Amino acid sequence: MTRPTSIVESPLVRQAPISGLLVLSAVLTVVVPTLEITSAELFLASLVGTAVVTVSSAVPLVLPRAGALVPLLLCLDFVTIALLRTGTGSGASVFTSLVVLPVVWWSSLEGRRNVVFSLLGVAAVILAPYALTPDDAPEVSELARLTITVAVFGTVAVVVHELARRARRSVRVAQDREGKVRAEIDRAAAVQRSLLPTTTGRITQDVVVAGACLPARSVGGDFFDWYATPDGVAVSLGDVMGKGVGAGLIAAAVRSTLRSARTVDDPGEALKRASDGLTAEGVGPDLAFTTLFHARISDDGSFRWADAGHGLSLVLRADGHVERLRSGDMPLGLGIREEWATTEGTLEPGDLLVSFSDGVLDLYDDLDHTIRAVAEIARAGRDPHAVVLALSARADEVPHDDDVTVVAVRRQPVEVDAERQLATHAD
Repeated sequence: MTRPTSIVESPLVRQAPISGLLVLSAVLTVVVPTLEITSAELFLASLVGTAVVTVSSAVPLVLPRAGALVPLLLCLDFVTIALLRTGTGSGASVFTSLVVLPVVWWSSLEGRRNVVFSLLGVAAVILAPYALTPDDAPEVSELARLTITVAVFGTVAVVVHELARRARRSVRVAQDREGKVRAEIDRAAAVQRSLLPTTTGRITQDVVVAGACLPARSVGGDFFDWYATPDGVAVSLGDVMGKGVGAGLIAAAVRSTLRSARTVDDPGEALKRASDGLTAEGVGPDLAFTTLFHARISDDGSFRWADAGHGLSLVLRADGHVERLRSGDMPLGLGIREEWATTEGTLEPGDLLVSFSDGVLDLYDDLDHTIRAVAEIARAGRDPHAVVLALSARADEVPHDDDVTVVAVRRQPVEVDAERQLATHAD
């Protein structure tokens, strides 16, 4: 499929200065007394030629395949300049130098033959008076000066062609390099997506979980995770400072080190071990810090959590009350007070835990508005999947510059379990 001609590549953009100078030359010829019109017919013909070539140069904007008309446009430019030169004093015309513009355009095209074509165009402009007005043609002795003129413009054509060739080569090299970088980023994004949990729904008999991560770029610095533990389920959500591949690599490291502490029941101690693992791997404050929320939910409803500078988690109780999970502990990776407190509580049947990254703040006016909005979404849906889908839809509608990540966990209410048990007995 032919690629459409862009505005920058359009022949109209290249033609505009040529047509503008041709029109200016015509105006000066009429206005300035010292500039004379020696052939009104040829002068008017040059104006018609200018109009035709200008209109024709806009055709590729509508018809992409019409880009092949460029050589024809350039031929018309040379003809128009030849008409103007011959109609305004032939060899004495001051407008001969206008020929440099189509020379530069034609010689900048790919292919050495275009240098020859541009030189032929110059020769046609120089020799036009001998064919169009033989009675008023320059003296034969002028041919020596005109030959020098052709040589000068020929040199210009060669230099322009070489510079354009090198520029095209540099662009191709840059495009190839960009393509390789993009391919590497796409592979990194695919690897990062593969690290996220692929199963949603019921993790244990009583817990349902869902999550989503929408990177602002191909690779993001947010991550979420969950997995079953011997007595329940563990849930995490982290946000690495920054965006892009670097933040994504650190996010992967944080996730893996936190998972390595999956046998640790105390969330605060799990964060401590994750921080120690990052330090051992050389991921310290000189690279990036990470805010992290990590919780353990037991089958009996025991709820233990630790928060490393994140502060964007809440519990919607079954009665509709919202409880923010606040913490004054520092993020991972700062090297300051490497201890995180564990808070204990209970997640009753019907309670819903929601944790989200600061990218969600970009979807609303401020922090308080965000907390209220997320709470309302949770009240309306109650189901973890509904909460995740609602915030994902909001992220699609509202422009944002940061990664948007959310994870929601619900302990099923008693009536749901009862219905499930009745259905099992009925089977």
